[in-house]
Amino acid sequence: MATKKIIGKDIGNNSIDKTAKGGDKINTQNTNDKISTELWMQHFANALVNQNAIDEKTYKKLMTKINTEVNRRYSAH
Repeated sequence: MATKKIIGKDIGNNSIDKTAKGGDKINTQNTNDKISTELWMQHFANALVNQNAIDEKTYKKLMTKINTEVNRRYSAH
């Protein structure tokens, strides 16, 4: 069995460039900075508590861990 490498252009949900309805390109590449990382992690923690998946005590622990992890991750930069 032989396999053939498929060469293609990045399209679909995983591509960085998207075309807006107006035709302009939108760069959807994630920014890798402290603020955006912390905001995304807090967003998901808030979603968990709002959907009653976790209680307030667990939520507070999770927010503390998020803060600790973000500070650890970006302290070397």
